[in-house]
Amino acid sequence: MLKQTDIPETVHLSDSINDEEIKYVMARKTLIKEWLNSQDIYCELEDVPNIALLGSGGGERAAVGMLGSLHQLAQDNLLGSLLYMCGVSGTTWCMSSLYSDPDWSLNKRCDEVIKKLKGPTVGLKKAVDWLKQWKDSDQDFTLTNFWGAFTASYFMKEMDTRRLSDDAHRNSTNPYPIYSAIELNRNKQHCTEAVWFEMTPHESGFSGLGAFVPTSCFRSQFEDGIMTEKRKEMDMVLLQGVCGSAIADRQMDTAYVGKKIWHVLFEGQDSMMLKENMNMVGGSRKVEVCECVPSQVVWCVSELMVNAEDPDPLKTWKVITTLRQLLEGHVSSKGEMLWNMDSESWKRTSLEERKKFIETVSLELILTSDSWTKDWKDQRCTCNGSIWWIVQNIFPLLIKWEWGTTCNFLFKFQDTRVPKWMADQEKIHLVDAALKMNSPYPPILRTSRKVDLIISLDFSKEDPFETVFSAKQYADELKLHFPPVKESVREEKDHPQDCYVFEGRCPEEPTIMHMPLFNLRNCKDSIRCMSYTY
Repeated sequence: MLKQTDIPETVHLSDSINDEEIKYVMARKTLIKEWLNSQDIYCELEDVPNIALLGSGGGERAAVGMLGSLHQLAQDNLLGSLLYMCGVSGTTWCMSSLYSDPDWSLNKRCDEVIKKLKGPTVGLKKAVDWLKQWKDSDQDFTLTNFWGAFTASYFMKEMDTRRLSDDAHRNSTNPYPIYSAIELNRNKQHCTEAVWFEMTPHESGFSGLGAFVPTSCFRSQFEDGIMTEKRKEMDMVLLQGVCGSAIADRQMDTAYVGKKIWHVLFEGQDSMMLKENMNMVGGSRKVEVCECVPSQVVWCVSELMVNAEDPDPLKTWKVITTLRQLLEGHVSSKGEMLWNMDSESWKRTSLEERKKFIETVSLELILTSDSWTKDWKDQRCTCNGSIWWIVQNIFPLLIKWEWGTTCNFLFKFQDTRVPKWMADQEKIHLVDAALKMNSPYPPILRTSRKVDLIISLDFSKEDPFETVFSAKQYADELKLHFPPVKESVREEKDHPQDCYVFEGRCPEEPTIMHMPLFNLRNCKDSIRCMSYTY
């Protein structure tokens, strides 16, 4: 275990990496040197190459793809060569799960995570208990908290509540982890310098500005570089919510997100409501819906969504009739559409018109859930309170559409290197870095990390070279070293090879090995089909 020195609770403004990362890197390079010796490659410590593995975004596809890649690297005894591991979006989900084991690169942790992904989701009560704790203790409770709980419980199948700074006390068995996000408002303004936000076990902050704070103090309140109020540190569940929150982009439709949440909670054979309320009756699965009014409303809305495309109008009309009885006096103006329709008119409407009607009414009920849940005191209620806690506390957040809110540690920071507009912001909003660039190049391009080789695993389903050209543009704007990349390579975007090498021209320029997931070797003539399938 590396010895941890006392960490000052102040802002670190420098282009250099911090002393604790330097210690970790030197210890890690000693292990890499031993690994090289085992491969009959002998060199001095200062000549050990700095190799960084980058995993792109891509949701579950990226998480699974990163796991598969690391599994193969382990099989080929190549993990020992890596100094840094950087993730963005879906690959951070994979990383956070792997790094829960201090020695994951030496054992079969990859296999354990793969097995867990195939297993059952985390119980809804456990996820909601986590949400309740954060809502009670955190002033900045947003949709990111829900998305973290959803990602951890539904996709990754575990609620890991360790803190990133806990990893700072570990030895150098594994590559040094770097997680990425971006500042939402700066990205909208197409700002390059103060947009990319990196998080490591020791420091978190803006890669381009060179402004950092100890990760154990991140999210706390600062003023002029000094911490004024200690706040709860982000755990790995919330980190997954921040790093994987591509839906925070306002281009994403609120209706889509609302219905996505609803589907996970209430619809289909894998819904959380089904699993929470399922009984085994004669060997079959039977859902017993509570008789309380909110439960009945939820079930009706789910039935409407499921049967929206049914050609028989009577199926949905029966549900609408039930809703009208349940909700009288408890819906907003748009919900009154329920009372402006009669059975004969419903029969005459086209299927497309009925679908539109159901979508409008369902979304209205989702977004105004507080109006039809908070006032009922139903003595018949026997249902699990977790569902209603989400309906009452999470769905209203869709109206605010607030993501990743946290204290700005540069608030009122007086230094010419910090833009005034940044120092004026009391809060920042951290979201999925893939909205800016779908691969975590910025932290690795920092000159102080002196990376010699970048292995870029690209799990994108679109243009496999977009990340490389975005990274080159970022490097050009901040005057960072980057190898030449010929524009002509874009001509191969629809039929890429499995590996491209962009060679650095001098010691300061890293060499990049770029590996698209969807390539001619993996997919042969079915690249486009495979990319949309997975």
